[in-house]
Amino acid sequence: MKVNLYYRHLYKRVNAFKEFTLHLFLAISSWPRLLLEVFVRRDFGERYFSLASALTIAVLLGLLPPVVESGLKVLARPGRFWHYVDLWPFLGHYLTWYGFIAAFLMRAMRRQREIVREPASFDFARFSLSTGRIHPRFYEFKVKGQPVDVRTIETWLEPGFFFVVGFLLWLVGQPVGLLLLWCSVVYGMSYQAAYYLGDQFVLDKIDEMIANRQLVNSFVHGLDAGDTQGFRHYGLRPADPDFRRELADTFIVREESVEAV
Repeated sequence: MKVNLYYRHLYKRVNAFKEFTLHLFLAISSWPRLLLEVFVRRDFGERYFSLASALTIAVLLGLLPPVVESGLKVLARPGRFWHYVDLWPFLGHYLTWYGFIAAFLMRAMRRQREIVREPASFDFARFSLSTGRIHPRFYEFKVKGQPVDVRTIETWLEPGFFFVVGFLLWLVGQPVGLLLLWCSVVYGMSYQAAYYLGDQFVLDKIDEMIANRQLVNSFVHGLDAGDTQGFRHYGLRPADPDFRRELADTFIVREESVEAV
């Protein structure tokens, strides 16, 4: 593979803080996305979906309401929990919360059974990190008379559906509404970040290809950026054109791939 050292050194700009933030955001979005994706997608990759993670989330969500209602006292005296929480008002307030957890667990087990039935990833039959198949209903939406694309579905329609549901539940005083609102925002933003990183990767490859093609025109022949697809050499150029060409050859190297012996 050809690597343009000049492009990598001068043009390849990395916003370290932004890159770190995006990757961190994607990392912490795993559980919020899992909470919602099991309802609107199916046929996940075996390394993308984890039943163990789903069970962990369900347990933590199940413990959250009593901890919040009783405060830290329940941690200090777990045997006296019911002295701090009035059972029937508690169940009435969090009935939809635990109903959501139950529905989530049932969907998660269904998704796990789908993975078991799929061909083995070790046989190159399936991408093990597949994010699953989008529910066909989302493809029925149209914007200005045109069907929506996958990017719009993942960044707006899927999270938007849960945002609306969460907002309605929050209006009627159900805490699970806030959970859905938060997860939907994280869901949408995580896919926005994924698409941004994907766009940057493709643009980097395109720019490097252009730099490879136009390096000689810019550095050796001194053509203006208008004649080199916008690429411009920065810095001094040796006076001897033959030496400039010889020097330009050192700017592009070929990376050797490692092969098994």
